[in-house]
Amino acid sequence: MLDCLLRSLILAAETGSLESWGNWLYNIMLVVLGLGFVIFVHELGHFLAAKMFGVKCEKFYVGFDVPIKIGPIRLPSKLAHFQWGETEYGIGIIPLGGYVKMLGQDDDPRRIKEEAERIRAEDPNAPAGEPARVRLDPRSYPAKPVFARMIIISAGVIMNLIFGVLMAAAAFMIGVPYDPAVIGEVIPGDPAWKAGMQPGDKIVQVATITDEQLSFNDMVQKVALAGIRDPNTPVPVTFDRDGTRTRLEVTGTTVHSPADAKIKLLRLGIRAASTTKLGRKYAFDRHIRNSDLQLGDLLPGDVILGVNGTLLDKNGFSDIPMGFQLDRLLHPRLNESVTLQVRRKVDKQEQQVDVTLAAVPLKTLGIRMEVQGVTSIAEASIAEKAGIQVGDKPVRFNGNPIEDGMTLPMVVAGMAGKTVTLELQRGETETVSMTWTVPNEFQLANTITMLAPSGLELPGTGLVYKMTDRVSSVAPGSQAAKKGITAGDVIKQVQLLPRTEQQKEYYKEVLDSKTLLEKIPVDASHSMQFFYELAQWLPVGLPVAIDLERNGKVESTEVAIEVAEGLHWPDRGLALEPFKKSYLADGFIPALSLGVGEIWRRLGDVTEFLVLLVQGKAFNAIGGPGTIAVQATDAASQGISPLLMFLTLLSANLAIVNFLPIPALDGGHMVFLTAEAILGRPIDEELQMKLTLGGVVALLSLMAWAIFNDYIHLSRYFGG
Repeated sequence: MLDCLLRSLILAAETGSLESWGNWLYNIMLVVLGLGFVIFVHELGHFLAAKMFGVKCEKFYVGFDVPIKIGPIRLPSKLAHFQWGETEYGIGIIPLGGYVKMLGQDDDPRRIKEEAERIRAEDPNAPAGEPARVRLDPRSYPAKPVFARMIIISAGVIMNLIFGVLMAAAAFMIGVPYDPAVIGEVIPGDPAWKAGMQPGDKIVQVATITDEQLSFNDMVQKVALAGIRDPNTPVPVTFDRDGTRTRLEVTGTTVHSPADAKIKLLRLGIRAASTTKLGRKYAFDRHIRNSDLQLGDLLPGDVILGVNGTLLDKNGFSDIPMGFQLDRLLHPRLNESVTLQVRRKVDKQEQQVDVTLAAVPLKTLGIRMEVQGVTSIAEASIAEKAGIQVGDKPVRFNGNPIEDGMTLPMVVAGMAGKTVTLELQRGETETVSMTWTVPNEFQLANTITMLAPSGLELPGTGLVYKMTDRVSSVAPGSQAAKKGITAGDVIKQVQLLPRTEQQKEYYKEVLDSKTLLEKIPVDASHSMQFFYELAQWLPVGLPVAIDLERNGKVESTEVAIEVAEGLHWPDRGLALEPFKKSYLADGFIPALSLGVGEIWRRLGDVTEFLVLLVQGKAFNAIGGPGTIAVQATDAASQGISPLLMFLTLLSANLAIVNFLPIPALDGGHMVFLTAEAILGRPIDEELQMKLTLGGVVALLSLMAWAIFNDYIHLSRYFGG
């Protein structure tokens, strides 16, 4: 309930196949069994402790057996039930928890008095002539000593912790896959870039967590929690680069979150690493294969070892080269066909083959955009040494006026190894310049679909600039030129208009976003850089509606995605596999030790989130049943051990939440019992009833808010 970060829902295959439906149903079954088991274990703790002290247990339910009536339709309160001895066992229709109904104990505030009366009777052994004495049924919960009731109440949480450790230990014995916190890409202009972090750096400490085997996902969550606490406070980060540790204080950014998002996630501006092994042939295999592009004969499972005869260096992370190593060789050659050295398995035998990969033409709207100015400069960079300042406006490259801010990085990238000059205008009259040699190896960041991209970096400079929304010129012969778009026009809105069945099919498979089919204002979140980079994912010929402002009036026109003559995109669409490793324990005792460490870490995460909740900073981050279902399905789709690790996290959630001092929860009962032990008498039943009612109302309100958050988060996620 209190897990604040939604993870991506990963489906095993295309939904059209019977196999994928079978996988999906299998994952759902695992999720239901797993969540049911966590609830069962909690209630089993209460049940066994109650039995140990001789308390009569009347019901043992996973789920709540509450009658539900919707108009004339009355749903059954139970999915299944049976009587065994004095206890009714069953599965309730509402899958939001479970309960053990003990004689004399009821969490429903409406029945507290009734239950209290039910276990009272006159004592038949009272001496004659004395006033009648009332005794409690000896098998009732209130009749037991305070210490026994404390054990019964706490047994559920204790069982959750024990089984949380055991589930994590089992996962570590199977092997827990994780994505190491190795940087694969640094976003230009973002905090990590400004701080000097680089692809290949391994993060070993962030915020409150230190771990030599830190996962990228845990790192992201810690940064996000730090942002909920205070987005303006620097986050401590320690990374390892070639054996040297560097500690930084990095102030993250929330600009890449949607403007209307209730949770604005703090980010450092880094992406996880990949290897050079292909999971699929290309990112959008079917559409690229059916297009006019000839992109080679790569196969899923191929491992890329080199480019044009230059083998990728060995690295300290994996036997397989890393994706950022491949990018550093490919991106300076964006205008060329290249020959990849590939390792391939054929009939279980490894072979080395050469595969030719063509350059990828740059797609465009036919509109060239004006440069706005420098927004970021990296420390100790060539730009800083040349005295370039934020606000300087690039105006000439190699003596020629800059016509298009979007394509300038690709122009510079195509001049690897050459010395070039950039002139910038400062203020109204001053001009500054910088000269540098474009590196032979570099990586151009891919910020496709990133909201509010920080800008474009010129290779080798440490300089990032943005474009305006004003047209500087149009490509001769383009649709934009034919439709009369001209220099000085200001782009106000953009809308994608897939019309043909092929365009609609492509759009649904590749993007599947309802938002992008609406008119989107060109603003800080959806800048022209966003739309130009988005165009690289779209098919040539797809219509695009544009609203533009000219002479104070807004006009509408329509262009189409087309190819920019002589320019190429650095990303060749290769579907590289994420870099993964596995925690694997050497035996049961080491696995148990890792399990204890895992449950301790998750208890800390939940406690940290609760502190933020009490401070009023995390209400928008509360997740409900929908969030749990999405994350559990995601974990199940990855295998048994990730599901066990998720259930460990859920056990920690359940343990902490259930022991909060809220009436109607186990922690609330423990408060009443502690007061009874101190006062020497039970808390007044009327007061207990009122406090319990207040606790139930508070919990129902919190659950309603969590379900509302689920609706907002999941509708945005699934609806695009």
